[in-house]
Amino acid sequence: MDRKLLELENAELKRQRRIDLIQAEQNETLLNQFFEVELELLACNRLCELVDILLNKFRDTFRLSSVTLFLFDPEHIAADLLSELGHQERKRVYFQPDLRLLRQLHPHEQLAFGEVDNDIRKIVFPDHPYILSAARMPLVRQNCLIGCLNLGSQDIARYTADIRYTYLSHLMSVIAVCIENCMTREHLHRISIIDMLTSVHNRRAFDKEILREVARANRIGEPLSCLFIDIDHFKKINDVYGHQTGDRVLRTLGKLLKGTLRKTDFVARYGGEEFSILLPSCAEEQAMMVAENLRTQLAKEILRSVEGAPFRITASIGCASYQPLMTLSQKDHQQHAHVLLRTADEALYQAKHAGRNRTQSKPLPAAN
Repeated sequence: MDRKLLELENAELKRQRRIDLIQAEQNETLLNQFFEVELELLACNRLCELVDILLNKFRDTFRLSSVTLFLFDPEHIAADLLSELGHQERKRVYFQPDLRLLRQLHPHEQLAFGEVDNDIRKIVFPDHPYILSAARMPLVRQNCLIGCLNLGSQDIARYTADIRYTYLSHLMSVIAVCIENCMTREHLHRISIIDMLTSVHNRRAFDKEILREVARANRIGEPLSCLFIDIDHFKKINDVYGHQTGDRVLRTLGKLLKGTLRKTDFVARYGGEEFSILLPSCAEEQAMMVAENLRTQLAKEILRSVEGAPFRITASIGCASYQPLMTLSQKDHQQHAHVLLRTADEALYQAKHAGRNRTQSKPLPAAN
């Protein structure tokens, strides 16, 4: 073998070695990125935070063209937990009421990667017609398909059948566990603080929140108002139309309150047909305007019984406002929260005693 040929072979070996080293470094970098993302996923407590990492951090970190997520959600729990997700992110999450589509995409519940045909692309990446290759990751927990995460690229060589994607298989299991843990944790927490009939907070949550808001009012030196709302003649509604219609009325009021008030306001079903509202940084005059607006809006609503009979309802509202005192102990916070709540309740009683379908305010008793 002549010297020139040996030199050529040596140069080729060195070139291949450089390529292998570069590839090894890239693989190590990629594995480190996956490891860092995995730690972030495992640290998530909220589903919103977890999904944001899956959709945005995955796309940016791994230079993907699109990431979409399908979730099996027959009871709309995931959709409810993700209601605060940004608009752009929600467009990339697809809630599935049954398993038909997920089973169509992953009949064997195995990682799928490589070129994407048009039919799959239209389902998985409907807003990205230029996705050419993808890794489609089924998410399985306890032998149940709970969703799939789809990583799409415009590079046809990004995901190919020639490469084993072992770490993606591992990551599928991690993501499935994290999703299930977040949903379980958040759902149990919501059950403990949310009234299931009306979807507003319950009394337990309100009693905690009013203490926080009184403390906050004193800390920042701004007023806090409390409204007590009671549906007029609610027993008569139940007697005439039945308890299912009564439940409709409560749900309607809960929806009206949530849709009308500010995000910083706190709404709770305090018991029966009574609802309580905290209005931070809201003095008595403003609070009475809010109360009157709620009362008139509710009076305009046309409701229907289970049988379809139309009817209207009215409500009485009591209002009390707290002006902060800058030096209070924790015990004082509890005392002033109690006084604020009791005064709003007394104002409600005055409104009902005066003929119902009206708003009434009452000043807090003078501090000793």
